[in-house]
Amino acid sequence: MQKRVLLALLVILSRNLACAKSFEESSDEVLTLEKRDEPVKDVEEAEVVEEDQQALNKREPENKEVLEEDEDVEKREPEIQEEDEEKDEAVEKREEEEEEEEDEEEPETEYQDEEAEQEKDLDEVLEKREPEEETQEDKVEEEKREETEAQESTSADSKTEVSEVEDLEARAIQASFTLVDWRGRRINGQQEGLLLYRGGTVCDDLFSMNSAHAICRTMGFDHATRWRHGLVYGSFQSRKSILLDNVRCSSTHWASCRSSGRHNCNHREDVLLTCTGTGFKLVNSAGHPVTGRREGLLTYQHGTVCDDYFNYNAAHAICRTMGYAYARRWRHGYRYGAQQRHRRIVMDDVRCRASYWNYCSYRTRHNCNHHEDVFLTCQPGGTHPPGFRLVNWRGQTTRTRNCEGLLIYNGGTVCDDHFNMNAAHAICRSMGFRAAVRYRNGLAYGNMQRRKQIRMDDVRCRSTTWSSCRFHTRHNCSHGEDILLTCR
Repeated sequence: MQKRVLLALLVILSRNLACAKSFEESSDEVLTLEKRDEPVKDVEEAEVVEEDQQALNKREPENKEVLEEDEDVEKREPEIQEEDEEKDEAVEKREEEEEEEEDEEEPETEYQDEEAEQEKDLDEVLEKREPEEETQEDKVEEEKREETEAQESTSADSKTEVSEVEDLEARAIQASFTLVDWRGRRINGQQEGLLLYRGGTVCDDLFSMNSAHAICRTMGFDHATRWRHGLVYGSFQSRKSILLDNVRCSSTHWASCRSSGRHNCNHREDVLLTCTGTGFKLVNSAGHPVTGRREGLLTYQHGTVCDDYFNYNAAHAICRTMGYAYARRWRHGYRYGAQQRHRRIVMDDVRCRASYWNYCSYRTRHNCNHHEDVFLTCQPGGTHPPGFRLVNWRGQTTRTRNCEGLLIYNGGTVCDDHFNMNAAHAICRSMGFRAAVRYRNGLAYGNMQRRKQIRMDDVRCRSTTWSSCRFHTRHNCSHGEDILLTCR
């Protein structure tokens, strides 16, 4: 038994010794590993410390700026407080002043209320009277427009001579004169023609060379070469009414002339007139005349023309008086320097109802500068056709023969008042057709037709040529009276 106990003790001791040895070996390994890890940890700690120091170095100037701003704010605080106190004091003073003013104005409010009531009553009365005054003014204007220049002028017995002090330049120059041959075709000058005023003849009573020059100038010519009277054009002349008599002119300016719509004449006293040259010229930068399709400065009697109210009707009319077909384009500007600057502005407010000069008016007084001078380009060739076209229900131009279309003049419709087959043939021919087939009136094209303006009314044609026709741009029509035309 003792031996067994001893053996067991020996086994236990040997085991303990083996465990102790293994523990020592493991502890040695741990020490060696710790020794190896120590330099690595030291390096990492050093890197972390360096990064922290760099971040602190970067933040130092920012912290300084923050500190400086805080110091500035601390320094400014008393100043800001003082400013706030001053503002509060100023506001209190203003409030006190306003209260005092209100106290002073209180006794006047009663009077102000009474005045306001009176003003309201006056406004109501004026508002009631305004429509009545407007209608009266419209009636007066219509009456003035309906009267012709011949009817507006006084009779020969009541006339007095023109005063030398009269400001002729303040009056608009507008006189519907034309020169025609024995067929009623317009004459562009350089040859004798029957003088017509609004389609009627002119009697020679009190007529003179001043009258002749003034009338030639209103038609765009330079001057008159001669005039005479006589019944030269037979039945064409004798069928016309005599619409003007006693034409007296104190100068070669139409504004200095007086005339009468009443007459005591017969057609043997009708005036036949010859005009020459043209008051209009196109010049280049050197002052030389322009020919062909070149642009030029528009001059009249050696002066320039201002662009106020100028339009393509005026451009076409002026090109026609110079012998061109029509105007290609016009514009205004200051392009020729001294050539423009040294000229006077002699024409302004050129208004033309159609593309013939006798439908135009102008003034010799102006409110312009040379930057508004007109430059014009004309097209050589035949006469400029009127602005007619036929359109279909889409508003597109149609040139199909024997096909009805809405008649358009300068973008607007034509009313049927006084319209006849003479007018239909004249218009079809002006558009390049042979003749008219028929015409009628009506609102056939709906909104497309209704949106257009009515641009022509009272079309009267003595023959089937457009030069024999007269018309008005004012109308008293509705679109149910628009002309629908068929040409062939």
